Amino acid sequence: MYTLLNNAESSKFDLYLPGRLVASLHYTIEENENAMMFIYCESIEPEEAAQHCTELMKRALEDVHSRRMKITISCPIAMKYVNGSADNGPVPV
Repeated sequence: MYTLLNNAESSKFDLYLPGRLVASLHYTIEENENAMMFIYCESIEPEEAAQHCTELMKRALEDVHSRRMKITISCPIAMKYVNGSADNGPVPV
């Protein structure tokens, strides 16, 4: 079971499986625009990296949407997920 933690001090979302970090998504916040930019995603474990990054993107987008923030993406992995390459179709942002 995955757990997402927003590591605000390091400006990243960390995705965990029990007892271990499996992926991170680094971001910046533009306070004056109420926006978050996804900078880059990294998989800590090479096994199942696509699955970890897909789950990380899903949960990070849910978090940002719940805060009613705009999203900007410069990360190619995040862009691939949003455009539907890592899923069954485009994801609304």
